Amino acid sequence: MFHRPGKKATSARAKPLKELTAIVSPSQLLADAKRHDLLLKIKELCALEDSRFDSLCLNLIHHLINHCQSMPETSNSYYALPGGLLDHALHRTEAALSLFRQYIIQDSGGELSEEQKLWVYALLTAGILKGIGKLQIDYRVDLFDVNGQFLKQWSPLLESMASVGSHYEFEFQPQGEDDFRRRLNLLMARLLMPASGFAWLASNTDVLAVWLALLNEDEVGAGTLGAILIRADAIAIQRYFSEFMIKVMGRRGARSARIGTFVDSVPDTVEKEHALGLEFLQWLTAQLASGKIIVNQAPLLMVPGGMLMSAELFQWFVREHPDYKNWQAVQKAFLSLDLHHEDVEDTTQKRVVFSDYAIALPESMKVHNAKTGEISTLSAVELIHLAHFNAHYFNQQGSGATLSPFNHLLASGEWQPVNVQNNTLANFLRG
Repeated sequence: MFHRPGKKATSARAKPLKELTAIVSPSQLLADAKRHDLLLKIKELCALEDSRFDSLCLNLIHHLINHCQSMPETSNSYYALPGGLLDHALHRTEAALSLFRQYIIQDSGGELSEEQKLWVYALLTAGILKGIGKLQIDYRVDLFDVNGQFLKQWSPLLESMASVGSHYEFEFQPQGEDDFRRRLNLLMARLLMPASGFAWLASNTDVLAVWLALLNEDEVGAGTLGAILIRADAIAIQRYFSEFMIKVMGRRGARSARIGTFVDSVPDTVEKEHALGLEFLQWLTAQLASGKIIVNQAPLLMVPGGMLMSAELFQWFVREHPDYKNWQAVQKAFLSLDLHHEDVEDTTQKRVVFSDYAIALPESMKVHNAKTGEISTLSAVELIHLAHFNAHYFNQQGSGATLSPFNHLLASGEWQPVNVQNNTLANFLRG
């Protein structure tokens, strides 16, 4: 699961090819069975005929592969194995399109109108390209020719890897500024987008505005699709973590002397800490699904930026898992997953804000409305939408704020609030 890049990239004039990674064709990377299955699901969900899918969607995925090749998404967290950046993009996109069909399309009878297909294409391309600006600032990549001779340091804004070299090596750089990455997302997306695909998006001002907001990681500006993409990204990461934990538990069942790794170069202690953090995360998801823990009730309060996790939450986990004696160790293990930021307003108790809280959400859970005192059952997508558009409902302030309902997309291409009588989020907002 947790991967660390190999030797530090250098500008040596030549290197043995065995120390480098070969640049391969998109078809070679997409031949992997799991990627092939994801691609088929994406094709089915977007409902484009074969020729349009190939020119508008598959062409974009090929452009992405020519840029990212087999690089991992992160250095030591989710999708940290070779090919992780591509795998994350495919899983996120498939999940986003599935959620779109589930929550956004309510009047199509299984068939999408041309206007709905355009919105689907906006979501698909945003799913593929989400965070793509990191290629420019979070990696250093050196390119080599077929003889292992150093060619140049790669510049993602100017060219693809495949257009220059035969082999490459990379190292992660210190994480760049978020604002800079968001701006780069837009530049990189325009570079990778098929011309005909971008022209289709640009033909509709409303679609283009939401697409740019999605790429700029502006969840509010992206509206309902912003909540969809956040949830889809969380589902993709949940899949990765779940697969890892299945392997870990299998090895524990076999009484292995160590928690097995996907990559043997990762130290035992680091892997075990990550595994404990994920065990806590899985427990939290199960508690939310069962209603034993209620969102926005102690010890799990919604605050700007995520969920505030107090010490009581980790102590609760230890009470139910007596093999773990120290709640601070569990908290430290969770923090090692790097899904949080510090609670700057309360440094005395060392509480943390779970900024990537969507990763812990089950399909549905109970949520406390601080304004009315009522508890309602909301889906994960609805909760995310609520957190971004109606956050005042998590506290007793802002009673005069305007409600932002969850919308669905008509065949005409118009967005319309869902039926208040039949929607749990609308009822929650009504109190």
